[in-house]
Amino acid sequence: MEGEILRCSPNLCKLKCFLEEFQDLSFLHRLESLRLTFPIKYVTHLISFPLNLRKLTLVRVFMSREGAKIIGRLPNLVVLKLQNCSFEGNQWNTTEGEFQQLKVLKLSSVRDREWNASCDPFPRLEQLVLENCNLEKIPSNFCDIPTLKMIGVHYCKQSVVESAMQIEEEQRDMGNEELQVIISSYT
Repeated sequence: MEGEILRCSPNLCKLKCFLEEFQDLSFLHRLESLRLTFPIKYVTHLISFPLNLRKLTLVRVFMSREGAKIIGRLPNLVVLKLQNCSFEGNQWNTTEGEFQQLKVLKLSSVRDREWNASCDPFPRLEQLVLENCNLEKIPSNFCDIPTLKMIGVHYCKQSVVESAMQIEEEQRDMGNEELQVIISSYT
């Protein structure tokens, strides 16, 4: 039923929906902003998104490695928000060539402990926000992102705070005086 309604609305630019199961939305060619919420952590195997997508929010998704790569290859994606999501193998592996246009990345209540980013991750990233995540640290090669302007660490482990401070220090050493690190804790 949901798919039939959406197929009658091919000119949608913004869509927020609660889905019982993932549906192919690639036919929504004008869609620029999408928020998908699932009732429980939904396992994604094959994902297809409109290539015009600029903003994507996923809530309660368990992402396969291939699903994560598909999102990383969306050519126009500028904002990515993952809330209460996790990745296959309990780690998120980002590789070179992914997230080429991404400027804002927000991870909220991500349960995975490990995040690995290969060389040249997120070349245009300006804002990284981590809220209530189980991560051990921010990948060290975030030091090499010259466009980074803000890192927000809210209610995360001390090791994440320390990695954010290390990135700030290394960015300052490279001449990036614009980077702000904002930290909130439970104390």
